[in-house]
Amino acid sequence: MNNKQEKKLKIAQVVCMLPPQAGGLGMVAHSYAEQLAKRGHEVTVLLPKAGVDFGDRQYKIKKLIPWLRSGLGAVMPQLIWRLWKYDIVHYHHPLFGSAFFVCLLKRLKKDKIKLVVSYHQDVHLKGWKGVYEKITRRIFLKQLLKMADKIIVSSFDYIEASNVQKYYFQNLGKFVELPFGAPRRFNPKEKNIALLKKYGFDQDDKIVMFLGGLGQNHYFKGVNFLIKAISLIDDKKVKALIVGRGRLKKDYQKMANDLKVNDRVIFTGYIPDKVKVDYYNLSDMFILPSINSSEAFGIVLVEAMACGKPVLASNLKGVRAVVDPGINGLLMEPGNSRDIANKIGYLVANPKKIKLFGSTGAKTVEKKYRWSVIIDQLEKIYIDLC
Repeated sequence: MNNKQEKKLKIAQVVCMLPPQAGGLGMVAHSYAEQLAKRGHEVTVLLPKAGVDFGDRQYKIKKLIPWLRSGLGAVMPQLIWRLWKYDIVHYHHPLFGSAFFVCLLKRLKKDKIKLVVSYHQDVHLKGWKGVYEKITRRIFLKQLLKMADKIIVSSFDYIEASNVQKYYFQNLGKFVELPFGAPRRFNPKEKNIALLKKYGFDQDDKIVMFLGGLGQNHYFKGVNFLIKAISLIDDKKVKALIVGRGRLKKDYQKMANDLKVNDRVIFTGYIPDKVKVDYYNLSDMFILPSINSSEAFGIVLVEAMACGKPVLASNLKGVRAVVDPGINGLLMEPGNSRDIANKIGYLVANPKKIKLFGSTGAKTVEKKYRWSVIIDQLEKIYIDLC
C-alpha cells in the first residue's frame, strides 16, 4: 500500500438515530462506523440525545442536546464546533434542521474538511410537517448537496425518480452508487423449534415474514396491505409473522381481528438485533410491501436473502434494484393486496422456487451485499477525497 491508502482518518457520521432505535438509516450509519473503526479509523457518530442505551460499540458516540426536535428533525448548532477537527464529515439525510450548520462548517473549513452526504430517501409528510419538509428541501437540502464533495445513494434507479432528481442529472459525477449490506452472522439455519412453539406455528405452516418499524413515521411499510392479503388467501397454513414495534401495531392488530385472521397474523413486538437471524430463518419467505418512495432500498431484503429466503418486494424504484424477479424473488404492485396474495400463493404452490430463489439470493449477497465488500468501496471514496 502507498501512504495514501494506509492513512487513518478522523471520520464523523451525523445521523438522526442508531440501533436499537428502529430504522434502516440508523443501521447503515452504525454498520459504516463499526466496519471503519475495525479498520483502524477514528470514528465518531453524532446524533440527537435520546433515552436509549447504545451499549459498547467499536466507535465513539456523542449524543447532542437539540435546541429543537420533532420526528426526524433536530436543530443542533453545536455541530459546527463538534465537527471542527474531523477529516471526513458524513451526513445522513434525512436529518432535518441541522443541514444548515454542516453547510456553514464546510464553508468555513473549505477543503480542510470533506463532506460526504448519504441521501437515503425521500420523505413524505402530512400537514405542517409536510410544509416544513418542502421548505427545508428547497433551501437547506439544496445547499447541502451543493456543498457535498460526494453524494452516496443506494441505487441510481431510486435517485433518478427522487425529489432530488434534477440536481442528480445536473451533477452526475458527484453521485456514487453504494448499496447496503448484511453482516456475516446472517446465514441460512434450520428453523428454531422453540420459536415455532413460542408463536404457535406448526412445522408445516408457510410463514411470510415482515420486519420493520410500526411507528407512524413508518406508515409507508404497507403492513395493512399484507394483513389484507393474508385474509384473501384461503390456505390457513399461510401465516404472517410481523416483527417490529410502534404505535401502529394496535391498529394492525385490530385490523387482523376485524378480518378474522388474528390467528394467522402473529405480532412479535421488538426483538434484539442479535436474534434477528433466527427470525429470518423461521420464515419461508420475506416480504416488504412498501407503498411509496419513502422506502428507498430495504436492508431487510438483503438480510433475508443472506439467510437463504426468497423475497417479495413492492415494485418501487430503489427497492426493485435488490430483487431479480424470477431469480431471487418476485415484485408486487404497491398497495395491491390481491397481487400480494397472488405472489405469496405462487411461492407456496411452488416449493422448488422457494428453495431456488433462496439459494440464488444467498449467493448474490456474498458477491455484492456483504459489508466488507461495501466498506472497501466507502473507504476508497474517503481516501480518494483526502
